[in-house]
Amino acid sequence: MSSVLLAEDEFLIRAVVVDALGAIGLDCIEAATGQAALDVLTGKAALSAIIVDIGLPDMSGEKVIEAALEHRPGVPIIRCSGNNAPSALRSPRIHVFPKPYSVEDLSRFVASLVGKA
Repeated sequence: MSSVLLAEDEFLIRAVVVDALGAIGLDCIEAATGQAALDVLTGKAALSAIIVDIGLPDMSGEKVIEAALEHRPGVPIIRCSGNNAPSALRSPRIHVFPKPYSVEDLSRFVASLVGKA
């Protein structure tokens, strides 16, 4: 089973996304804080995609995305934010998914990125 890192501080959002991704055959590694996400990124878990909320409680999701770009080459990153401010980070691996989003739309988008469409 492919794994997706989900860095999201809101418990209910995490729970719904984990269920939706599980329904399409993706396992989620949950991180409620930026530090927890960094621990996964610098660890050995295989990842098919990374979903990052920009408003994490302990650091900006941009820091998590920077680490993902460095430690996980080739893995697509989905930047989720309700703020329309552009990111200073540029990479063809970074995909912007604005909040609020439909969990079905997010699941389809992740599936398309990891070849589960």
